[in-house]
Amino acid sequence: MISLPEARRIISDHVAARASEATSLALAHGRALAEDVVADAFYPSGDRSMMDGYVIAAAAGAGSYRVVGEIQAAQSPDRALGAGEAMRIYTGALLPEGGGRVVVQEEARREGDVVTFERIAERRFVRAKGSEAKPGDVVLAAGSRLGAAELAILAQVGAVNPRVIRPPIIRHIATGSELIAPTETPKAGQIRDTNSSLIRALVAELGATVAEAHRCGDNPDALAELASGPCDLLLISGGASVGDYDFGSATLRRLGFKIHFDRVNLRPGKPLTFAARGEQAAFVIPGNPVSHFVCFHVAIRLAIERMAGLAPHWSFLHLEMRSGEPLRPDPRETYWPARVAAEDGRLVVTPKRWSSSGDTFSLAGTNALIRVGATMPAAGLVETLLLGGLTD
Repeated sequence: MISLPEARRIISDHVAARASEATSLALAHGRALAEDVVADAFYPSGDRSMMDGYVIAAAAGAGSYRVVGEIQAAQSPDRALGAGEAMRIYTGALLPEGGGRVVVQEEARREGDVVTFERIAERRFVRAKGSEAKPGDVVLAAGSRLGAAELAILAQVGAVNPRVIRPPIIRHIATGSELIAPTETPKAGQIRDTNSSLIRALVAELGATVAEAHRCGDNPDALAELASGPCDLLLISGGASVGDYDFGSATLRRLGFKIHFDRVNLRPGKPLTFAARGEQAAFVIPGNPVSHFVCFHVAIRLAIERMAGLAPHWSFLHLEMRSGEPLRPDPRETYWPARVAAEDGRLVVTPKRWSSSGDTFSLAGTNALIRVGATMPAAGLVETLLLGGLTD
């Protein structure tokens, strides 16, 4: 049985980013850039006004000026600015030659073609040419995850077909003859399949998709046939333990995968299995839903992020723990479902009730995992891995 840090190192060593491909901005959201993106021009392209007001010479001061024109955002100045002159200017408009300072309109008193400034603010209210980016500047580095802001940057520099890392093709198989579809009513000995819905949603939260999902009874031949389909990452739910009907590891060996570990010093999720075959990777996940949830966030997520070219999410906060389910220290490294929320201007974490690793209901509202070892910290702060958005 290996430690979780060692398991994560092994996963990282055997999983790499997929090939790159060009895509459209509409399809690039959530993907990782495969190469640096550079500015194609000066941004802004010239000195531009930050406010509505009047433009005067950079060294000019308070006083009266003759208004000799107007510059709108879509226009280019049609003449230079001379001594004692001002031009009406609007936000985003290019400054004329000879102009270097914008006086906001609230500081101006205009009568006909004469504008007077009783005072002039020290700030010039000018966005200087190239102050945001110059030609050749890297505006987004390779590996950047493309969120809304990053897509706006790509649009601004005209990178409308960025090269991104291809997302992994994921195949999921839920095993167990007791499983039925969520739409069915269980008979004696049957349970509804929750893991397929859980895995599909967890994968989607990373910006990936489960390309194929199947349910399979306790039949090793049927499992091998389903598992042999094309994919980058194979996820087998159930069949990870050592019972007579736990065929996960044996199936992977039969298909030519090399098992790199099959037990981790982890609670819940001890019988987690990881295997690789060439560029393919596979996990056999303990069947209970809380084990699924924890194994995904501490191990499977790493493989998906690596395949997608994304930086691994693995940083902990030391948060004050609120009253909740009492934490039980364990020699195994334990990841306890919890809820983080903002309270009185700071983040606090509350452990969820957790009766067993089969208790799906305990996961409701979970957005964090508390890391617990053999002893509890004395200071009242617990190591907390944030998983998603914070709750109120």
